[in-house]
Amino acid sequence: MTLSLLRNLKHPPSVKASLAVLVIACILPVSGVTAILILSFYHKERTQLISNTIGRARAAATAVDHDFGTATTALGALATSRMLLAGDLQGFHSRAVTVLGSLHADSILVLDPTGKMLMSTRRPYGEPLPTLNSAPLLRRILASGKPGVSDLFKGPLNQQLIYTVGVPVWRDGRVVMTLNATATPAQLAHVLVEQQLPPSWRASVLDASGRVVTRSHEMEKYVGQRLSDEQLRHAATASEGGFNTTTLDGIEVFVVFSRAPVSGWTVFLGIPQRELTAGLRANTAWLIGATLAALAAGLALAWLVAGRITRSVQLLIPPALAIGHGQAPAIPPLQFKEAIELGQALRNAAASVREARAASQESEQRLLLAADAAHLGIWIRDLKRQEIWLSDQWRALFGFAAGQPVGLADLLARVHADDRAAVQRTLDNAELGVPRYEMEYRITLPDGAQRWIGSHGSVETDAAGRPALVRGVSLDITARKQAELDALQRQKEVTHLSRVAVLGELSGALAHELNQPLTAILSNAQAARRFLERQPPDLAEVDEILRDIIDEDRRAGEVIQRLRRLFDKGETPRAPVDLNFLTRDVIRLLRNDLINHGIAVRTELTAPHAVASADAVQLQQVLINLLMNACDAMAGAAPDEAVIVVRSAPAGAAAVQLSVIDHGAGIPAAALAHIFEPFYTTKERGMGLGLSICRNIVAAHHGQLWAENNPGGGASVHLRLPLATAAIA
Repeated sequence: MTLSLLRNLKHPPSVKASLAVLVIACILPVSGVTAILILSFYHKERTQLISNTIGRARAAATAVDHDFGTATTALGALATSRMLLAGDLQGFHSRAVTVLGSLHADSILVLDPTGKMLMSTRRPYGEPLPTLNSAPLLRRILASGKPGVSDLFKGPLNQQLIYTVGVPVWRDGRVVMTLNATATPAQLAHVLVEQQLPPSWRASVLDASGRVVTRSHEMEKYVGQRLSDEQLRHAATASEGGFNTTTLDGIEVFVVFSRAPVSGWTVFLGIPQRELTAGLRANTAWLIGATLAALAAGLALAWLVAGRITRSVQLLIPPALAIGHGQAPAIPPLQFKEAIELGQALRNAAASVREARAASQESEQRLLLAADAAHLGIWIRDLKRQEIWLSDQWRALFGFAAGQPVGLADLLARVHADDRAAVQRTLDNAELGVPRYEMEYRITLPDGAQRWIGSHGSVETDAAGRPALVRGVSLDITARKQAELDALQRQKEVTHLSRVAVLGELSGALAHELNQPLTAILSNAQAARRFLERQPPDLAEVDEILRDIIDEDRRAGEVIQRLRRLFDKGETPRAPVDLNFLTRDVIRLLRNDLINHGIAVRTELTAPHAVASADAVQLQQVLINLLMNACDAMAGAAPDEAVIVVRSAPAGAAAVQLSVIDHGAGIPAAALAHIFEPFYTTKERGMGLGLSICRNIVAAHHGQLWAENNPGGGASVHLRLPLATAAIA
């Protein structure tokens, strides 16, 4: 945790601070463990002390009940005196005075059931005696017939606080009077003295109502006072226990109490909190002192060691800087083994740096030679400083002088106007952090000549992940681009020748296709002439005949127009084309030729929206070629098998597939992988260009063209094209 905290600091700490933190991190856990042990020991001692004190309180409570029991026994024996039973109170008075000396009491008295005092050893016999207005003990004895002890009350004769122990006097099976022994609180003080409590402790004996009967300190002041309700509530929860409180004389104590089982009186023993925690305070003070001393010693030692380490590190800074400048470092004498090893490592690093610099220079020279040999222009663009470094080969490639300053504006000025926007977007994307780019564009040299440039670049980021440098190369690709344009032109010418070849194959069908409307036009013209020669001329029939002539003329014009588009050497722009409609149109164009071959065509055009963005004329050429190949494949087939199936179906959510399925002999397995190659043919008079041109046309439309043999015989050629973004309604 400490090391993590140091790593997260905004500024790295010094060695002295790190060692100081290390010392603190080592000493404080030990001090914490010691504190826990001291606290645990304190709790054990405290628990043992409280347990022993409860034993003392229990013994004192037992002594209270013993005193009351002794008095009760003596009174019980005295209650059987014949003089008392005979009503001789004068004689009993003399007897009671004699017995009084053996009791812990200051008087013996006799009460009748009304509370009238019949006799008291405190007064000579015969003197008037008062009647007790309130005698709870008398009522309890009369009700239960058992001995009892009163709570503390003020005596009627001497007006002092006393308590009494009373027993019933029976005559003829009923209680006729009670015999009582009165005692002062001082006569019960021996119970606390016998416990030999520490002088600072506070001890009290309470009657059943919670009043102080006797006390270890200042008894005269506090006898008769009742404890607080909170203290009495704590004591009422159990017969024994303890709680924190404050004594009547204001001392904070932990009180241990025990209630006498017979009399119900309670003994309170209060341990001053200062004494209870004295050991803990002393041990805590010792721990704090020891911890501070250990910290002081450890920090002093850490400061000394850190100073030596810091000096050794600082002595190695000049050698490290010398290595950065390519110089041989001078290592001074050092004090630590690790520092000496680091000094040796710096010497080795200096030698490695010199070797690496030499190798790097050699590599740079080789790279420049290779770039010059390949006519590559190298450039580096610093995005933060907005500076550009250009190699001499790059300057020559773009027509800039060797020392001429070049900026982005100068570069864009050389770029062809049609390509300038694309180049600007690429440069902007590099500043936004696009990691790599490749582009081709044209430039116009100062002499007006044009040159094609291929440029490749990669973006490097700084520590924060922001684009910092763009490195790249530029290459003259004019010859390659010209070769591509020448190849494209040759491909267009070959495609046109293929269309012309198809024209020869369709000549019979075209003658029949044109012969029908021309024959109909001739027949209708002859009929119109006959109707005009009638008197009067039948103009209604002539009008109908002229309509037929117009329709047949349009039909012949459409045939010629389709043929002109098909065999035109130019290109038509791409537009949305309904492949189902295009398929039906091609089948109509080949209808007579198919009839001459004895071939029937069945269409299964199930694709609902078979619309592609295409050149309709080029797709017509592909379908004509596929249907003519299918006709050739089924030459000589039986009439019931001479059927070509043309099927359209969806190919996923973004494509449509056209299939031309024949029932011929199929494609030989050895030829299946080569039929789309240029000049490869299985026909005796074929050129081997038809399927190759078809595949090129389909590839230019971003589609696929492939062939496979059917399981039941024959072959299928499949054409898959992507759907247009907008369908034709």
